[in-house]
Amino acid sequence: MKVWGGVKSILDRTPFRVKFYIGFILMAFFILGLVTLLAYINRPGQIQKLTVYEQKLAAISTYKVSEEHFATGRNGQVYVFKNTYKRVTLESVKNILSEEKINWREVNKSHIIGYDLDDNIWVDITHDINTKAIIVKLEKDR
Repeated sequence: MKVWGGVKSILDRTPFRVKFYIGFILMAFFILGLVTLLAYINRPGQIQKLTVYEQKLAAISTYKVSEEHFATGRNGQVYVFKNTYKRVTLESVKNILSEEKINWREVNKSHIIGYDLDDNIWVDITHDINTKAIIVKLEKDR
């Protein structure tokens, strides 16, 4: 009880402006913590949907050179699968993934971006000129 009395006496002596700033900072930390917690809770669902897309690329999995999985964005809300393939063409990867309802947009001859409206998944297919590899990046946003 003595602790609360000490805190109350300090709060009685502080001006309203300081109390307002402290309250605002505490509210911001609370909201930031809540967003981080929700991103952590939603991550298994994101990984599951990206794994389904990755399984569609099983036909060319023998050409896979590297694989990365990571979270990015504000508070790790965006989960990314990044796979690199050798001896595969850009069009073959696009044709494999075109079984879904993906809206494709060609940035240039070595870069294609697609978006699946049903699952909210971004597909980024890039042909790396230096290594002659195809990089497939699957992103699940929230």
